[in-house]
Amino acid sequence: MSPRVRIGAVSYLNSLPLVHGLAGGPRGPALELTYATPAALADLLAAGELDVALLPVIELARIPELEIVPGLAIGSRGPCRSVLLVSTRPAEEIKSLALDRDSRTSNALARLLLDQVWQRRPQIVSCAGSLAESLRGAHAAVRIGDKALFEPLPPGARAYDLGEIWTRETSLPFVFAVWAARPGVVDRELYLALHAARRDGSRAIERIAAGYRWNGEGRAEIARDYLTRNIRFRLGSTEIRAMELFFGAAAALGLIEAVPEIRLALERWTACHEAAAQAGRT
Repeated sequence: MSPRVRIGAVSYLNSLPLVHGLAGGPRGPALELTYATPAALADLLAAGELDVALLPVIELARIPELEIVPGLAIGSRGPCRSVLLVSTRPAEEIKSLALDRDSRTSNALARLLLDQVWQRRPQIVSCAGSLAESLRGAHAAVRIGDKALFEPLPPGARAYDLGEIWTRETSLPFVFAVWAARPGVVDRELYLALHAARRDGSRAIERIAAGYRWNGEGRAEIARDYLTRNIRFRLGSTEIRAMELFFGAAAALGLIEAVPEIRLALERWTACHEAAAQAGRT
């Protein structure tokens, strides 16, 4: 690992099992950890201000030559609960859509599903305020992260879980974010550190849920249920196939210019390491 690796993570509950073990400990001094929204992380990585980040997957089509850390992601297979299309009318009647300014992947997923499932291509409007304000300016709004998970819906609004709809339509999981790095940044030490952090986080789910606060209020039961039942942290061949399907559909709709190549960092070494781990030799 280089002397200092600048790492960016989303400031949401669903990132904590991946980064819980990164702060402090024997590897801590080599890592500089920054928290930001998904959209801000993409901008920081593109500007060279981060070396690796929990990146919204659609940014792989916008930032060239990024490498993905194998095995780790933020995704769902079925209900996600924290990526919602909130609407004041049935989805097949939506004519205008307010995007979430913190999101890019989920915004694209909402537009894709509106087109493919409900045959809607709504007008995109700019609404930077609260959910209630967004719904006063548009028929529907994309809502992601902790605000989608914890915030009550305005009266008369309904929520469509985009992770659930994707899986219903494709029989595949959906991948929202991956550890993505600039070329050559990921070495064996960093790969092992990120996987060790995931194992630490898995063992600390109860502690993470109990200690988490949103708007100053603890919601341990919701947080625990969400992290154990809804969010998945694996990135295997099925997840990569789902990413490829998403990229192809997004390109066909004009949401990205072209389908990006999915580049796995340390591909040959990680394949050998994971095979040995499964055989009980590591």
